[in-house]
Amino acid sequence: MRRWLLGSVSAVLALLGASGPAAAATDEATAEHVVIVAVPGLVWADVSQRGTPQLWSAAETGSIGALTVRSARSVTCVLDGWVTLGAGNRARFNLPPEPLSAQPDVVPPDPGVPPEAVLAGCLPQEEAGMNLTAVVSVLDEFPVVSDDAYGARPGELGAAVNCATGVGRGPVLALHHAGAQTELLTNPPGSSTGWTRVVSQCPLTVVSMPELIGAVDRDGALTTLDERLGILRGGLPPAAELIIVGSSETGVNTSSLHVAIDVGPGIEPGYLTSASTGRAPYVQLIDVAPTALDRLGLDSPTSMVGQPFQPGQSRPEPLAEAVAALTDANVAARAQGSLTTTFFWWLVVLTAALCLACLLVLRAGTPLKVARVVALVVATLPVATFLANLVPWWRTATPMLLAALVAVAMVAISALALAGPWRSRPLGPELVVVTVTLATLAGDVLLGSRLQLASLLGYNPIVAGRFTGFGNIPFGIFAASALLFSAALVRIAPPARKRIVLVAAAVAAVSVTGAPGLGSDFGGVLALVPAFFVFGLVLLRLRPSPARLGLAGLAGAVVVTGIAMLDYLRPASEQTHLGRFIGQLLDGSARTIVQRKAEANIGILLHSPLSLLIPVFAVTLWLLLRPGGQLHGLLDQREIRAGLSGVAVAGLVGFLVNDSGIAVPVAAGWLFVPLALSAATVGHHPAEPRGTDDSGVDTPRDRRSREPDRRIEGVTVNSRDSAGPAD
Repeated sequence: MRRWLLGSVSAVLALLGASGPAAAATDEATAEHVVIVAVPGLVWADVSQRGTPQLWSAAETGSIGALTVRSARSVTCVLDGWVTLGAGNRARFNLPPEPLSAQPDVVPPDPGVPPEAVLAGCLPQEEAGMNLTAVVSVLDEFPVVSDDAYGARPGELGAAVNCATGVGRGPVLALHHAGAQTELLTNPPGSSTGWTRVVSQCPLTVVSMPELIGAVDRDGALTTLDERLGILRGGLPPAAELIIVGSSETGVNTSSLHVAIDVGPGIEPGYLTSASTGRAPYVQLIDVAPTALDRLGLDSPTSMVGQPFQPGQSRPEPLAEAVAALTDANVAARAQGSLTTTFFWWLVVLTAALCLACLLVLRAGTPLKVARVVALVVATLPVATFLANLVPWWRTATPMLLAALVAVAMVAISALALAGPWRSRPLGPELVVVTVTLATLAGDVLLGSRLQLASLLGYNPIVAGRFTGFGNIPFGIFAASALLFSAALVRIAPPARKRIVLVAAAVAAVSVTGAPGLGSDFGGVLALVPAFFVFGLVLLRLRPSPARLGLAGLAGAVVVTGIAMLDYLRPASEQTHLGRFIGQLLDGSARTIVQRKAEANIGILLHSPLSLLIPVFAVTLWLLLRPGGQLHGLLDQREIRAGLSGVAVAGLVGFLVNDSGIAVPVAAGWLFVPLALSAATVGHHPAEPRGTDDSGVDTPRDRRSREPDRRIEGVTVNSRDSAGPAD
């Protein structure tokens, strides 16, 4: 068993480390001056060649991206955006005990603005109404971050460059730091010559352009904004790099992907990306400060978790097509975000109703073909939601196209499962659903995770929890399908090949889950390695003792640490969150990450509708698998019993180690429970035939098990060993 485990771990690490570490990145300045222009509320739908020629010109000569402005709040209002920009980390503006509107020399808010908007930092007058002296005095007395959940340190950008100029009222929140040499100008220069003098004062200049905040005439505001930008661009020194970002939302009810433009010497036209997203054309607001420091040849403080922009990624030509694609990405993200809450509630209700209905049918003792069909169709729903993203459904004004696409995919997969030659096999249709699910999710991460991005069960770039690889819900579905498919492979494998097949399946599944650039799922590896370990224990008839279960957990930790270390050895610009976590462990900042994820896991467990399905799934599976249950006979088949054990371990460990861990067992249940109900309607499942062990050798114990009981003087002298399997 130890050799089997060591071989599996070694194979995974060897596969993932085949490319070897790359050379370290250099810290050389590529710009003499960096100018950051922050425009709250600016999205790509605002940018056009005729309406905003200066923005269009900058986009044409530089690199462009879709910017997520996620801060420590779910909706990033203007003040949160400024604090996050300066921290290079997710932060939030914390209103002092006496709000800014009550401070001296600060214009009070409009009485018509709802209180929740003021508390969220979305006060429309906040730019025009803040007096810099009053704001600075408030910042010196009160912190602007309400907690240290992300380890953000406001004003780190100003402290890191030593000399910075802020133009407008917002940059004070990004640059103000005790001991930092910053100059704050209330009024922007009115000429290009004036901008030349301002920009030349310090290596970094941060400019606020608040024209879109509370704008009634958006077209007019965009015209004014573009004219101001043209004056600024005319005054930039030749070696200056200009970064333009839509730094926040401008209302409490809107969340979007915003504009990001990077233009200057050495910046090739193309899309933007960063190591924090790992996917073009997406970048984050937390990447802006590290980008500025990188261009100036300065190291980012450890509290900054963003990563520098990587310009020049391939993009469509002409520019109009690239801008249309960025606009489309925002439409897709907003459309998905508007549907997920309703979809999850319907999915919870549908799954619970299916469990209840099927159990009532089974209790009546008359399994019906229609019950099997219904359960099988419901089992196809998870994978159908991903396949629906093959068609750009979000471009319609109604979600009916999405519903139709999901329904078509469900019908197609169900027809494939029920109409092929495998339909006559006891679990043939169920295995087809498992295979299609596994192939879809594995193929998706191998091809760039297109189907998971902005899908109903995937992740949303506005939320910015993940941009590529496996999210928690897709991983739960993938883990269940991988373990069930592995059980089927092991079952049909020759006895002497069962262990080899299991090792190969485990290596493939763990590699797809954990490899940077593929699944990139830290928690997924921690869950999947112990799951396959327990699979092997059950297959080999070994008791899952505490020592062996501890070894299973250790194996998962070793594999995930090995993957993360290999990722850490790559240049910082190429690392995923796996490698960066090693760096955070080394510099001591990982504690806040672990604490935040634990708190998020508990919060979701207590408040998510997904939690309602845990008792439903548990009761359903107990009724089916208990002695006398319709599926109890399957437990006599070691391969199936091993696969079910693996699914249970993956769900449990996935729940414990992820920040929204409840999603892992629930997602696995969305596939496994309907399949179990479908299998239960078939009727009797035969017990495992006996005769050989896993090595293919006919053992004395197995031969004795096939002999009839012989009784001498009323005493049984030969029967199955009742002491249980030996170690």
